[in-house]
Amino acid sequence: MSKDIKVLMIGPSRNVKGGMTSVVDNYYKSGLDKKVNMKYIETINDKSKIEKLIKEVLGYIEFLKNIKKFDIVHVHMASRRSTYRKCHYINIAKKNNKKVVLHMHGGGFKEFFEKECSNKQKKFIMNTFNKCDKIIVLSHKWKEYFSQYISSDKIKIIYNGVRIPQDYKKELDAKKMIFLGRISRDKGIYDLLKAMSYLVGKYNDIELTIGGIGEEKKLYSLIEKYNLKNNVKVLGWLNEEKKFEELKKSSLFILPSYFEAMPISILEAMSYKNVIISTNVGGIPEIIDNGREGILIEPGNIKQLYATIERFINNEYDLKKISEEAMKKVKKYFDINESICEIYKIYDLLIEK
Repeated sequence: MSKDIKVLMIGPSRNVKGGMTSVVDNYYKSGLDKKVNMKYIETINDKSKIEKLIKEVLGYIEFLKNIKKFDIVHVHMASRRSTYRKCHYINIAKKNNKKVVLHMHGGGFKEFFEKECSNKQKKFIMNTFNKCDKIIVLSHKWKEYFSQYISSDKIKIIYNGVRIPQDYKKELDAKKMIFLGRISRDKGIYDLLKAMSYLVGKYNDIELTIGGIGEEKKLYSLIEKYNLKNNVKVLGWLNEEKKFEELKKSSLFILPSYFEAMPISILEAMSYKNVIISTNVGGIPEIIDNGREGILIEPGNIKQLYATIERFINNEYDLKKISEEAMKKVKKYFDINESICEIYKIYDLLIEK
């Protein structure tokens, strides 16, 4: 590792609530900033429109002031406004002859790019992407997708990584469930509430903890409609300490998403010995070998979701076995220290060129 490598990293404010922020925080907590000379510039926050605009302007000014001092610009990108905003940073970095690493996080990028962009916008985006020296994607599926537009030699798969907690004793109980994610249709939370409405008739002591923000008004409306007030606990956005506390107490982590890249929340849940019930979208099948470390269903299939939850309620052996396999998998393939090493290798190779 070398502090001689100077990296200017671009991404959201570190108090923004989301998976991208969790990834950046894990880099810091695992010491990437101690291994290279790294400066992080926040380019957006999740406050009011005026505060967002101020943050964007200040982030842009800070970027311009610092660009000449660094060798590599590492850009964290999602979809929609994030794509256009970060493309601007990439183009400025290349005009300044900097090496650029683009780190793609957005699970909804394909839908955005194919359905919401004009031909002119598509050309601009992919022309910009092709200027990058290396593009990090989160799964084989995303590498295959981007290889349609970009040389596959430029694309590197680096899985999201998590810090593995020290071993502890866990009492498994499939009636204790948790959902962590944005409160929206895309994350499948409304499907989960519908499945819960069927389950409470047979298992009136089931508990679902929900951590996240978004469409809270609709969430509370459905909880009331399905008569789930005694079974669902809504905690809002959880800080890291509270999130891990809740993951320790839960046994089923349920994320029935319609779109994903590689959700770090699933990896965190596995590291805390939760059995995963999710969907076969994005990079999730690369985390979960269906039936081994969790169960993957079709997005929107509420009957399948209901049946899978009930399976674990009635089968303690499967619950214990899959919980153990989930923990083994995340330790072997998704340790944040391995991710840090892979990122450093990219920096090192770019500096040598």
